[in-house]
Amino acid sequence: MTTPEDRIRAARAELDGVIERAQQDLYRFQRRNEPSPEAMRALQEAAARGDLGDDMRELARRIESGRDSWQAVFAGDSPNAALLRGHLERMAEENREAIATAVEEDDSFDPFATSSDL
Repeated sequence: MTTPEDRIRAARAELDGVIERAQQDLYRFQRRNEPSPEAMRALQEAAARGDLGDDMRELARRIESGRDSWQAVFAGDSPNAALLRGHLERMAEENREAIATAVEEDDSFDPFATSSDL
């Protein structure tokens, strides 16, 4: 006969397993979606040349000086992350048609989903 303590231990072990699998899935996702060093170098060079706009050039300066990192900027952890906004808005405008097509063709896209739905 199982006691309440046995059920609690079993539930806790199951929960620990779920958490461990979720953590592994997160690490796997992060590794697969991490830009290559070559891509990061190309981004730094293009931003430093001013090819991506003045805000991105400023980010490149701060990153080159060691005051920030692209990882922190893209994660939103940097106080300078707002400098990325102009570049992203330009990219979205330049690629408006491709974005619309991709969204239309994605059967899993739900425009009404919220972050709590994920």
